[in-house]
Amino acid sequence: MDFLAPFPLNIGLAVLLVLALYAGYRYFPKRKIFFLFCLVLLGAGIFIAVSHKPAPKPSVSEEQQYVQQQQQHIFINWYTDYKKNIDTINHQWQQYHKIMQAFKNDDISIQTVYTRLKRLQEDAADLRNKLSQLEPPAELDDSNYALTAKIIKKTRDYVDREYEVIVKTKDAADPAKLKTNDQPEQVRQLNRIMILHSPVNLSIADEISQIKDNLTLPDDR
Repeated sequence: MDFLAPFPLNIGLAVLLVLALYAGYRYFPKRKIFFLFCLVLLGAGIFIAVSHKPAPKPSVSEEQQYVQQQQQHIFINWYTDYKKNIDTINHQWQQYHKIMQAFKNDDISIQTVYTRLKRLQEDAADLRNKLSQLEPPAELDDSNYALTAKIIKKTRDYVDREYEVIVKTKDAADPAKLKTNDQPEQVRQLNRIMILHSPVNLSIADEISQIKDNLTLPDDR
């Protein structure tokens, strides 16, 4: 929005110039004096316009470039590993929905649902434990470290909710605890748990965008 800043100044100068010319024409009737008056105004206008040019952006030093490139390298390496966790999260959530859909279609028994969810719970617990040990790279500067820590916290919260819904659904599918043998009613009960306890989308786009801006050199923007 910087390119809009000169306009109010230019409009003000134009108004002042018109008023000055009108005053000069009225109070300096002699052509030579009026002509000199106009030159003075023109020179003053040029001086003001030149003096208000935006200062050139300071160039980035080689040392700053090196630091930024190192920060980029550190974060990219971390994010590459982090995305593997995201792949695992998505895979587990897809497995959960496949189990639920198969039971809804009456392709598997409630006992099979319980067995598969129990195995999925174990996998989800392993993922939770792995994420509990995940930390931002210590070499990141304070701003990017804080943003990366926020990404990790959001991810842990999401996985906790995912784990919770798997456990609740597994417990509800336990044949020893079921109060009905009616398959449609069992589907309804399990779906209710899924709807009430499923996590919302994992949204880390804002943090990633901020980190990207922080790690982009001014000349590359």
